[in-house]
Amino acid sequence: MWSGERILPQGWVAYTRAPAPSAAEKQYGAHFWLRFSEGYRCGNEGPLPADAFHAVGFDGQFITVVPSRELVLVRLGLTRYPCAWDQQRFVHLALAALAPH
Repeated sequence: MWSGERILPQGWVAYTRAPAPSAAEKQYGAHFWLRFSEGYRCGNEGPLPADAFHAVGFDGQFITVVPSRELVLVRLGLTRYPCAWDQQRFVHLALAALAPH
């Protein structure tokens, strides 16, 4: 919802977060990753909120959505090596910065 207007169909986030039948390890849903694949887990930051999901694009571009925090993080970058950018750490830092003090 944005300013009281529905942008996406009812249930879209739940559909996106449901593991795809072909995802043996339940790692992705409807074209979104439910957790980072091995090549993008670089640090020891610990798990993200359970409702977080991600789009991983070409050369290290990321979108991370955390519905429980009403947060969408977009990283447009050019990083050819998976651990040259640590999206999970970035999300943790953003969540910490946005936490109520």
